[in-house]
Amino acid sequence: MIFYFSGSGNSQAAAEAIATFQNDQIVSIVQAIQSAHYHYALKPGEKVIFVFPVYAWAPPEIVSQFISHVTFGEIDPDYISVVVTYSKQTGDCLNAARQLIEKRGWQVTSFYSLKMPHNYLIVGQVDSYEVAYQKLVTSVPTLREINQSIAKKEEVFKEARGLFPRLRTKGGSFLFRDLSKGPTSFFANDHCISCKVCEKICPTNCIKVKKKPKWEGKCIKCLACLHYCPKSAIQYGKKMEHKKRYTHPDVLWHELNQCRNKNRQPKF
Repeated sequence: MIFYFSGSGNSQAAAEAIATFQNDQIVSIVQAIQSAHYHYALKPGEKVIFVFPVYAWAPPEIVSQFISHVTFGEIDPDYISVVVTYSKQTGDCLNAARQLIEKRGWQVTSFYSLKMPHNYLIVGQVDSYEVAYQKLVTSVPTLREINQSIAKKEEVFKEARGLFPRLRTKGGSFLFRDLSKGPTSFFANDHCISCKVCEKICPTNCIKVKKKPKWEGKCIKCLACLHYCPKSAIQYGKKMEHKKRYTHPDVLWHELNQCRNKNRQPKF
């Protein structure tokens, strides 16, 4: 059973590729939380796989929330794999995920990191088209190797920790979660056409659109609203307007965090 969360489509595309290869059920964490669906029955020997992006070198808060509530009935998972998408480093994300899962009395059996195009525009720019394309091309054989390893239930831990991983994760969590909880830096400029795409895809339902979107309540800085806005009208702070946006070419806005049966051949 595959549980996933995605902000720009990278992790969703990976999760769907894993579900296809493993011939397994896929569950959107956003849909599960919104419907308060936390109980899932496992078959004997069934694998549990969590797929999500690295946020500030740790699991996204929405993923942590789901893991802390999900239950599997009478059968505890005997194989739990974590697959993370990242652009530069994973930091100490493995240990952060391990702590979450061990609190539930389970064990992480394998951990894989999948390099994907950069999309966190609050820091830096998106990758150039050429760099993003190459990362997507390279992700295909990497995902194949990950799938083959998971299918064999191998105990593999492949990280991209980078420098000072523990410090990055500890400091990143403080800056990302504690000092930037509010969505006050988001706004829409005059290119906004009130299409409500941002409202429809917000994983925490913190966006409401009248003439223009307003952000209220819990924002996890996934930037889905910013990247999927068809007019690039959504900004964050004063230096976002001239930055290019990125979304995974296989995940359209109305498909984001929606479990679907793919009826077209993926590009990657």
